[in-house]
Amino acid sequence: MLPRNYTGFFVNGEWQPAGSTEIHEVISPSTGKTIGTVPSASTADIDAAVEAARYAFYETDWATRPVAERAEMCEALAAEIHEHKDDFVDLLIDELGCTRTLAEVYQAVAPALHWNYNAALGRTYPFTEVRTADLGPFAGGSSGGMIMPYKTQSLVVKEPVGVVATLVAYNFSLPGSAQKVAPAIVAGCTVVIKVPEPNPLAIFALGELVKKAGFPPGVINIVAGGPAASEHLVQHPDVDMVSFTGSTAVGSRIGESCGKRIRPSVLELGGKSAAIVLSDADLSTTVPALLNISVIPSSGQSCVCQSRFLLPRSLHDRIVAQLVEQMAELKIGDPHEPDTVIGPLITEKHRERVLAMIRRAVDAGAHIAFGGGIPADRPDGWFVEPTLLTGVTPDMEIAQEEVFGPVVAVIAYEDEEDAIRIANDSRYGLAGCVFTADVAHGFELARRIRVGTFSVNSFSADFNSPFGGFKDSGIGREHGRTGLEGYLIPKTISVDPSIEIPRSIVDTAAVVTTTI
Repeated sequence: MLPRNYTGFFVNGEWQPAGSTEIHEVISPSTGKTIGTVPSASTADIDAAVEAARYAFYETDWATRPVAERAEMCEALAAEIHEHKDDFVDLLIDELGCTRTLAEVYQAVAPALHWNYNAALGRTYPFTEVRTADLGPFAGGSSGGMIMPYKTQSLVVKEPVGVVATLVAYNFSLPGSAQKVAPAIVAGCTVVIKVPEPNPLAIFALGELVKKAGFPPGVINIVAGGPAASEHLVQHPDVDMVSFTGSTAVGSRIGESCGKRIRPSVLELGGKSAAIVLSDADLSTTVPALLNISVIPSSGQSCVCQSRFLLPRSLHDRIVAQLVEQMAELKIGDPHEPDTVIGPLITEKHRERVLAMIRRAVDAGAHIAFGGGIPADRPDGWFVEPTLLTGVTPDMEIAQEEVFGPVVAVIAYEDEEDAIRIANDSRYGLAGCVFTADVAHGFELARRIRVGTFSVNSFSADFNSPFGGFKDSGIGREHGRTGLEGYLIPKTISVDPSIEIPRSIVDTAAVVTTTI
């Protein structure tokens, strides 16, 4: 069994006693009972973690080690996570409230995937490129001069950005940390992980596994704390980059802070995704799919939750009836039980926020077609019934703001152009999807929706391809090659084309020669 009570932070390769005496109790969302404790960091604790990461990056050989060595450690950590998969499943169910199915197919296995994937990517990624060109023809045949000759030869080296602060959302804490930290480590960065407040235990459990995997001291550091500790970490002068997943409100403040300090950031923020059902969609597969991409995963606590169903007016009543029938079959209950489909929300405070949004939607004219309250047979924990709201208009709060719970707003549209307009009528732009019998047309429609990830006849996020948002859903991208490149800074080292770059330089990494 993985530990559940901690008195210190994982800093500089060891468990260091916390400087603060403040203790944070971890409450199980499904029972409302305490299941563990972690300390809450003081500014001195944050300083110690950042200093360990700064020293490891700037004063040791970590950043210049062969990428194969860093990849080998990542693979070793993936193996440790996989070995402890069953323990992570139980811990994640207890502290997050996710269902056993979600823990077994995603929450406890995606972390190993991210560490292995980025290790493999790093082994083949061209960190060094030789670029040659004769740009004279573009300048009317001129050869250029002074400091800008048109016949060029350069070595482009992609170097790690430095010390990275990562702040992960609670709804996918363990996969999210791997999604951010693995590419940073492969790139040669060092990291301070600030865990989410409601459920810090799974990431804390990584500390011992990081040691077993052979990472040098200071490369990966783990701390917990409240808003003040997070703010201190983001504003720390020795932090070179911030990667954050969470609300748009907090992300905006982090972006402002990074802008003032001229440092890069990746911000994966909120969403209000629209699932568009076209009139030719196969309802026998579409209706269950709609539930599987909205209220079921994490009880709707997902940034990519398809929380707006855009239905053709001609099929509206028929689809709503089928949704209500199938929602009634979803089991709400103990997330440890294998047949439970809907688990609790993360905290009592968050549950009250979700219920308040449902009440305001009804006050604004929406109708509760199903759910809308607390399950009568779940007196303990923070459960909310899967909720279907009809009569929603695009301007209502429930159609514009992220709920982050098992709540779906149904909006009727007149024609396809109306559906596209409604889908784009949002300050968010994270995800979306369309259901249609014409897959080619689905791809055409996808190009007209201003979101970062879009799917046809499903919804899925591709770990091998860029993930991120438009508009208020964030800046930067994670996943795949693009995710790795977010932690790299290109450096150009130029030399006269008549001079051959020494083989000792060229042979140290993969080389791509580009000639125009």
